[in-house]
Amino acid sequence: MKEVEFEELIVRFTPLIKNQIKKLNLTHAYQKYEQDALIALWECSMSFDETKGSFSAYAYVKVRGKLLDACRKEIRIYKELQTQSVFEDHPDSSSMLHSDSDLERYKKGLTIKQRTWLQQAIEEEKSLKEIAFTEGVSIEAVKSWRKSALSKIRKQLNSTRM
Repeated sequence: MKEVEFEELIVRFTPLIKNQIKKLNLTHAYQKYEQDALIALWECSMSFDETKGSFSAYAYVKVRGKLLDACRKEIRIYKELQTQSVFEDHPDSSSMLHSDSDLERYKKGLTIKQRTWLQQAIEEEKSLKEIAFTEGVSIEAVKSWRKSALSKIRKQLNSTRM
């Protein structure tokens, strides 16, 4: 694809990118996620096959998927950093991971349902389906808990960085 054509794609799909970043509540690191979305858009322009459907639908799926992957990666890195810092502070005790970790600090700002999601998803590594089954609710309810909890945790993280 030519450079001029890609610049036209950027102009055309900027509203989609902004919308997805906002929908996924990733505005705390807007430029990073915008860059990830633009990379996904470029990859779409390189791999698109006209015989398989419309470009806009393909771009939507790929951009959203790239943003979700980047968000999951951020959460994974955060978990690893928290685990490392706990073990560095308390090398003798792995039980300190759950009692003294920074996750406990973030739990204080969450509702009971959000804490339930955090406990089971992050610490017990359960899937959304497993949490929903355990709690006797729909998967959509658990997704709602997750979304709200992540939003609050991001706000707490941003306030501690300043």
